[in-house]
Amino acid sequence: MKTVISYFETQDLFLLSSPVIYSEEKSFFERLQTLEFLYLIGLGAAGIGNRNPTTCNGANLAYRKDIFYEMGGFSGIDELASGDDELFLHKVAEKYANKIGFCKSTEAIVYTDAKPTLKSFLSQRKRWASKSTKYKNKAVVLLGITIWLFNFCMLACFLGGICYHYSYLFTFLVILVVKIFVEYVFIQPLTKFAGREELIRYLPILSLLHIIYLVYIGILGNIGKYDWKGRQVK
Repeated sequence: MKTVISYFETQDLFLLSSPVIYSEEKSFFERLQTLEFLYLIGLGAAGIGNRNPTTCNGANLAYRKDIFYEMGGFSGIDELASGDDELFLHKVAEKYANKIGFCKSTEAIVYTDAKPTLKSFLSQRKRWASKSTKYKNKAVVLLGITIWLFNFCMLACFLGGICYHYSYLFTFLVILVVKIFVEYVFIQPLTKFAGREELIRYLPILSLLHIIYLVYIGILGNIGKYDWKGRQVK
């Protein structure tokens, strides 16, 4: 807490996001989630650092009370069951993107648990994806669509290689290798920061599974239902 407050005050910020990391995994599935979540936290930090905030985690988020009231609080997003943290970030970013920071300190880390089952994991990710329809920043929406189309095309190449011609499969493998390399360059420093460098060996598996997972979540997250806190939400 002292680290967050100190960084908040010395940098003269209106909103501060800090790292959230999974810990104490009990299975291979949970370790994959830890690696993926580091990737998400890194993307959020990079967006904030580039003065183009896109995502944050409400489990470790701080903002000034006067800014909360100036932005009208959660007005306009209060009808949503989830996503108020990230959508409030977007509200502040519209006016004060240069007053949003990320506290890159191990002393500021908040630890939480990964989802124990595939069902609970997919439900969580569908909940996160569902708020994308409320984004006002069209650049963020366009980025999300581009990422989804990229993974959809990769999946289509793989299926084309299996069902039609091996050349599609060759294209898929080349893109996959490039994808894994780029992701390694991005995520390796994050695993070092978190003290979880042993997780990097799971990257090829995660990168491959991500293709199917992102295509699935991109569709179901915007048209399906999800379970949250004991209730089903549309």
